[in-house]
Amino acid sequence: MTRRAVIIVTLLYVIVVLVPIAHAGTSEPLEVKQLRVNGVDLAYVDQGKGVAVVFVHGAAGDWRSWDFMRPYVAESYRFISYSRRYHYPNQWPGDGSDYSYAQHAKDLEAFLRELNAGPVHLVGHSYGGFVVAIVAVEHPELLRSVTIIEPGIGVLIKDLPEAKDAFTERTKAIGLMKEAVKSGDSAKATELLYDYIAGEAGSFKKLPDERKKRYLDNAKTIGPTLSGAVYPMTCEKLGTIRIPTLVARGERTLPFYALSTDALNRCLRPGNKVALVPNGNHIWYAEKPEETRKLLMDWFANH
Repeated sequence: MTRRAVIIVTLLYVIVVLVPIAHAGTSEPLEVKQLRVNGVDLAYVDQGKGVAVVFVHGAAGDWRSWDFMRPYVAESYRFISYSRRYHYPNQWPGDGSDYSYAQHAKDLEAFLRELNAGPVHLVGHSYGGFVVAIVAVEHPELLRSVTIIEPGIGVLIKDLPEAKDAFTERTKAIGLMKEAVKSGDSAKATELLYDYIAGEAGSFKKLPDERKKRYLDNAKTIGPTLSGAVYPMTCEKLGTIRIPTLVARGERTLPFYALSTDALNRCLRPGNKVALVPNGNHIWYAEKPEETRKLLMDWFANH
């Protein structure tokens, strides 16, 4: 074969084989869909086939919070990540007074039923982890497994003497956030929230612009998040969960999240998986994506 013929064959290979592969990868435009539940439209993304894995974001987040997992999950499963009520890019259906764990859990239940995807792997972080725990208690028939990451269920540790300082620290931080919201500076409240959960002042300013924007797109939700109704979770309710459960936290997360996550573990039936991420803070799931990917993909593969 002549040199010219070799070049032509090589070019044809690139055009016919490699270009479609590249198009099918993560660079392919992703459609943000809408699903109407409980009178509101919730934005979500849906990619892949097979058993569905549904991700639930935390405070000041949206469907993009878990997008780093999409290329990996979508290879073997159906990746679904949605934005909770009031979160970007959803429209505001009211003044935020109905923002609560109970309402978000009802929305998630309805969302899962409307998907009609069969029992799903359900993953939630922080506020989203609490919502996932509620659905696991109330609607286990919708779930194949649950992953609960640092849900911050404070009621489980409110009477522990060792939690006193953690509550004092948290109350002070939330007070500053509420002051910022009251003054009309939701962006400042968002910065304060991130600095608190990261465990270090100035952390928000160090974020890449894309991540800053994602948080600021949800700044308006900070006020409702801080003032939402408390959900009456109990250790007894958590003990009724019968589906496989993975509970994970960072090694150096804030005392409030460490104590409450460990308390959650004690409430659950024996035999569930517990993961402690080395050197991880409250947002380790995003700060340590490789560890998150391995932990979750191994969990899904075995359940």
